[in-house]
Order: sequence, then C-alpha cells, then structure tokens
Amino acid sequence: MTYRYLIFFALATVLFCGCLSPRIDHTRYYLLSTPVPAQTAAAVESDKVFLVRLRMTSVEYLRSKQMLVELDDNQLKLSEENVWEETPQAGFARVMAGRFARNLPDCQLTALPSMINNTPELVLEIELLSMQGRLMPVSEAEVSAEVRILDAQSHLLERDEMRQTAPWSPTAEPDGYPALAVAESRAAAELADAIAKKVLECHRKMSGR
Repeated sequence: MTYRYLIFFALATVLFCGCLSPRIDHTRYYLLSTPVPAQTAAAVESDKVFLVRLRMTSVEYLRSKQMLVELDDNQLKLSEENVWEETPQAGFARVMAGRFARNLPDCQLTALPSMINNTPELVLEIELLSMQGRLMPVSEAEVSAEVRILDAQSHLLERDEMRQTAPWSPTAEPDGYPALAVAESRAAAELADAIAKKVLECHRKMSGR
C-alpha cells in the first residue's frame, strides 16, 4: 500500500509541476507593409482637392487574423502560429490610404463613418475577397477585391473585380510565412495602385478632363 501511495504522489507531483511550467508562445506576427516613397508628394492647393469616401468590407473568412494558404481548390489552411497584427480588411485599408496619399496627392481619402461633413465627389466601396498564399497551379500571393465607384448621388460609375498577385517561394514552415507576408504586401500595394488609377479616371471624366 505504501508503495502505491508513493507512485501516486510522484505522478501527482510531476503533473502539478507540468501545469506550473511556463508555456512558450510560438505565435509570429506580421504587418502589411509598403515601400517608403522616394520623395514626399508635392503640396496641393486646398481648392483642387477632391474628396473620396471609402467604405471597406470583406468576406467572412477574412475577418480572422490567421494567415491563409490555399492548398488546392476549396481547401484553405489557417495558420495558428502565423497571424496578422490586424485584420486583412484593416491592413488593406491602411495600405490604400498610404498609396493614395503617394499617387493621388490631390485626393482626400476618408474612411466611413467620417467626421468630415463635406459632400464627397466619389464613394469608393471595396469588398476584400482574398488575401492568401496559393500553392497551385503556381506558388504566389494573391489579393483580390470587388471595387465599386459611385458618385455623390450613389449612381454606379464603375464596378470591377480586381486581382493582383506576387511571386512567392514557400519553404518549410515556419520560414515560408515571412516570405508570404512580403509577397502579400507587394500584391496589396499594386492592387491599391490599380484602384487609385480607376478613381483618377472617374474623377477626370466627371471634371470633363
């Protein structure tokens, strides 16, 4: 009986010590980044600035911060240890603001809801459709969105599904995810630039230029 008690207390002590030992957090965080502009955009006179309201949404599965990799058709892998510091929607909205400030200095892009009461010239509605790595048929990072541009009276001027990719060379985990974050940052920046170009085209049409 004494021998059994000794074994019981020994096992209980091991389990108790295991519960008290600190757990190592292996989570790695990433942030969408964009290249630093070579030079600061020139100042624009206030009466030449046109106002664009931004309404950003995303499909449901992009509301998680976990990084995504598409293994094949209709099979997504969510990483538990590699996550974005912000949701893909928030990250892309931040990238959009930076790229618009660089490429369209005469455009004031403000997210809805906004404290600015001035009537916008355009409303830019973006639904983020994908932000993920893809292994087949080629390894690449993809960012895509449905883009709608409306005038101040909510008349649809432009609608398009836009997609940008960037090369990605995945390696064994976890080293493939830093490269994926860089590739997705590049694809997001290029998509934001393409959207800015469409906004500029609509602005010029409305201005008669």
